[in-house]
Amino acid sequence: MLESVRPWYQNGLQYVFKDSLPGIEELENPKRQQRPGAPAQPRQQAQARPQQRPQQFAAQQNQAPQQDSAQKVSPQQPAQQQQRPSFDRTPPAKPSRIPQQRKAPAQPQVNFPDPESWPAPWSTLAGRISPRVQIFWTYAQMGQDMSGQADAERRKLFQSLIGYMGLPKGAISFWPCTSWNGSEFENKPDIFWKGVEAYGVKFIASFGDQTRSIIAPEAPSSSASVHINGVQMLMLQDPDFLKNLPSDEQQLLCISLLRLPLF
Repeated sequence: MLESVRPWYQNGLQYVFKDSLPGIEELENPKRQQRPGAPAQPRQQAQARPQQRPQQFAAQQNQAPQQDSAQKVSPQQPAQQQQRPSFDRTPPAKPSRIPQQRKAPAQPQVNFPDPESWPAPWSTLAGRISPRVQIFWTYAQMGQDMSGQADAERRKLFQSLIGYMGLPKGAISFWPCTSWNGSEFENKPDIFWKGVEAYGVKFIASFGDQTRSIIAPEAPSSSASVHINGVQMLMLQDPDFLKNLPSDEQQLLCISLLRLPLF
């Protein structure tokens, strides 16, 4: 009750409403309520300080050592407990889906004929044939190209098609079915087939109907693929026709090369 009238008293209203303020004498004479020898404390300060219970004091004493030990991390604890949780939501990098580059198979042990045992121009090519050879490419104009009168556009065409197939180096080899006498072609199907047997190739890419008529005259001209002597032969367009087409059309007309079970 005394605290409720203290603001009135401090603002000097005790002189105006003295009769209406009960207990005003106690505010004017606070020394009467103090015990002898006890220091004077304002009642407001005494009430503002909360009274500490024995149980609360004991709980604080028990928690204090635990808080100190929690703040001091033992060096023997795992590193995960010392680090704060990560808020990085970046997903882990996915493994690359790019296929590994195809490795070239080991070269088999084969016994090829001596390159000098072949007549020109076969002897020149025989020295370059790799043990990894899988397919022979041939065309009627090859005899002329091997004589030193090579057509640049035909060379560019075959370089493009070899890159298009993406086979390991040495898997493809050229083997002529003609020779050039300076003015015209000379058909040599016997030397051609002897090379197919000697090098053990199982596939032939025959470019042009004239080439088909030289190495496989019994094969139907309308066939896209025939089997002769255990060898699969693909019939493709003449190189003098293909070389004048855009590269994408060249690849489309030779797409059967990609379907061969090489390696």
